[in-house]
Amino acid sequence: MSTARAATLGLFVALAAPLFAAPAFAQSQIKVIVNDQPITSYEIAQRAKLLQVTAKSPNAVQAATQELIDERLKMQEAKKRGITVSDAEVNAAFNSIAEHVKMKPDQLAAALAHSGTSAQTLKARLRAQIAWGDVVRAKFRRDMDVSDQDVVAAMQQQSKDGKAGAAADKATTMQYDLTQIILVVPAKDGPGKIQARMKEGEALRQRFVSCDQGIAFAKELPAVVVKPVGRRLQSDLPQATVDVLNKTAVGHLTPPEASPDGVRLVAVCDKKDIASDAAARQDIKQQLIQQEGDIAARRYLRELENDAVIEYR
Repeated sequence: MSTARAATLGLFVALAAPLFAAPAFAQSQIKVIVNDQPITSYEIAQRAKLLQVTAKSPNAVQAATQELIDERLKMQEAKKRGITVSDAEVNAAFNSIAEHVKMKPDQLAAALAHSGTSAQTLKARLRAQIAWGDVVRAKFRRDMDVSDQDVVAAMQQQSKDGKAGAAADKATTMQYDLTQIILVVPAKDGPGKIQARMKEGEALRQRFVSCDQGIAFAKELPAVVVKPVGRRLQSDLPQATVDVLNKTAVGHLTPPEASPDGVRLVAVCDKKDIASDAAARQDIKQQLIQQEGDIAARRYLRELENDAVIEYR
């Protein structure tokens, strides 16, 4: 989560220095109401302290108030869309920040408390960030696309600016030569047949030591389909698939896995690094999509704010 990661650098700098003691809040008053949901003076004070720790905000109270208004709007929109964020997701994000600043989660919580804010204040911020990310993806997923022309233009601009050039020229990606081997299981057969064929797949995997001999042997087996996949680039494959392929030696099979047709294994017949700008293209495409998403998200939030009933007290 990019917004959470952005906060970690500020946390690292601030928490490495002596932290100031927390003032006591005698009472809490409602300062803002956002669509019937209140924001209290205590929440604002807590968030202001967090902003002082993470961003050294020059006007922390004003910034905290606006941030909390935005968060109310984000969480309200998430609720409207049926989007929820589990405590496990929030804790994972919190623990990631703690790891980044080389602390245990309880140490980070203690440091935040000593600075005048709390772990719950940071977790509330993280919850809103995660929820808003889900909202934006749900709303704009189909609209977020970047053409090849846009990618090429961005690469050319980076080259002119000296940000790509040699790095792009030397870019490489792994190329795999793959063949699928499917141990067919008819749809009418039950889970027991799948398990039996999984065992057959593992047995085949044990004796498969080269593509030439192994594929020829597999073709002679009953109810087995061999499908050449051909060459595929690492940058074109899901990361989970890449991880499995990288763990599989050339001339061997990946572990058997259930598939709609039965049990599937993949023979890795070759893999090698080749010169390619595919990885660089994909990276730039993701950057452009992120930029489009950020612009759309800001516009979306301002629309929610314009339509909201916000009362200051």
